[in-house]
Amino acid sequence: MSKKSDGDIESQISKMEAAIGGDQSDENIAALRQALDRDWPSIQKHLLEESRKTREYQVDEDGIEYYVEDGRKIHVFNFDEWWLKDYDGGSALIRLPGFDIFNTKPAHVSSVVISLWSAYGVRPYADEECDDCFTEDDILAHIERFPQGQFAAQRISGPSAGNCVGMATTMRASRPPTAPILPWREAIGDMTLSAHEPDGDWLYGVEMAVHSMYQRHGIGTGLYEARFDLARRLNLRGFYAVGMLMGYERHADDMDVIEYGEKVIAGEINDPTVTMQMNRGFRAVRVVTGYCDEPAAGDAGALIVWDNPDYEE
Repeated sequence: MSKKSDGDIESQISKMEAAIGGDQSDENIAALRQALDRDWPSIQKHLLEESRKTREYQVDEDGIEYYVEDGRKIHVFNFDEWWLKDYDGGSALIRLPGFDIFNTKPAHVSSVVISLWSAYGVRPYADEECDDCFTEDDILAHIERFPQGQFAAQRISGPSAGNCVGMATTMRASRPPTAPILPWREAIGDMTLSAHEPDGDWLYGVEMAVHSMYQRHGIGTGLYEARFDLARRLNLRGFYAVGMLMGYERHADDMDVIEYGEKVIAGEINDPTVTMQMNRGFRAVRVVTGYCDEPAAGDAGALIVWDNPDYEE
């Protein structure tokens, strides 16, 4: 988190309050917009620290903080304090209005799982099952195995600040995209990414998801950019994945999935997943059938490849 002086923060808070109160000068509006887009963690941390100066906090026998007011014992749990203690804006890889993208840390894992399962339309921690959804233990294993290749998009302002609303999982592979593409489960080894090769010269896209409530905020684009940057930093040949042909179910009565995929690759049909990926800098190479159990996509996808322009032999 970039360190701002108390005076700077208090001045910004005053301008924000003025803007909210009706004095919408350019300066006040700019201060409010900057707070919402970028500075809210610093401001909220300052406000929490100031509030603690006005009360005497104690800890009970269960280790829970409380203060006494009007003779009543009031227990304290502030979610912002909980997430801000682990927040470090200086380690953000990509900064978006209202969101930061980090390498996934253990503190992110529970909300990363919620984002992933939400994207699949499944409620995590309920009785529903998602055989191809990573669990908290899986993601912790990914962090241990390849920490640079795991990404989380965290909201830093608004009612759900502190929660992760997007995620991406990658691993390194020696197998190039010119080789026959393995089915997803076989390609990753198991749900802990046992097939990750620390010296592999390709970045392989295992999973990516954005919470259904936060799509179309640029988070997906940011997650792609973070992985492109990783491929550059590691001097990898590039990044490839299989984008599932999620629009196929609308055309299943008219053509088989191979014909559909070829039309998507040729630009004759827009697919909600693969066309978007092509617009993000990937070249779509060929249709991959039997890749993953996804009825809406006919279990098929398109091989997408991003060649690292900075790669050196």
